[in-house]
Amino acid sequence: MKDLLPVWVQELTTAEQHLLIGLLVLVASLTLAYLFRIPLRYWREWRQIIHTVNQLGARSLRDITLPDGMGGEVKIDFLVLSSDAILVIGVKRYDGMIFGSGRTDEWTQTIHSRSYRFTNPDIYLARQISAVKNIVPKIPVKGCHLFTDYAKFPWDKPSNVLQIKDVRSSGVKRPGMKEIPVGLRTAWMEIKQAVKR
Repeated sequence: MKDLLPVWVQELTTAEQHLLIGLLVLVASLTLAYLFRIPLRYWREWRQIIHTVNQLGARSLRDITLPDGMGGEVKIDFLVLSSDAILVIGVKRYDGMIFGSGRTDEWTQTIHSRSYRFTNPDIYLARQISAVKNIVPKIPVKGCHLFTDYAKFPWDKPSNVLQIKDVRSSGVKRPGMKEIPVGLRTAWMEIKQAVKR
């Protein structure tokens, strides 16, 4: 085995060889951490999103498709059974500063002095809420946009925007099924049956 090592490594003392191995492991670890920093960030961010959504209700459905009542369909990131309504949640994974309101057609994301426009998410959220109300018309349905904490709202944050830190700091406790009114539980079952597979 020693014959495979370069001569200069063979001439090192055992302590020096251990130090060299430790340095190589450290460099390899730092390189891997650098290479996987973005996937690890997205994984950690996704875990925070799941935890936050779970805090908002007794049950949730993820990545579902519902009929929109006009022959089409809508996709919903999360549907949550909360103690007072069915909650439609659209996840927005934007970094940087976000500028927008319910009165504008487009919102703007600014990162490193570059601006990007995107359609006002309230437009699609209204379609999603309407699709749920079409299935359970007598049940209260609310909607919100869940932005990660990487988004900053330098001006007023729209009232239907939640961030992970908002839920964490509010101390919201996840309701149990016993705390959910019977009408909401029945509506939840109707929605689950309407989900397109």
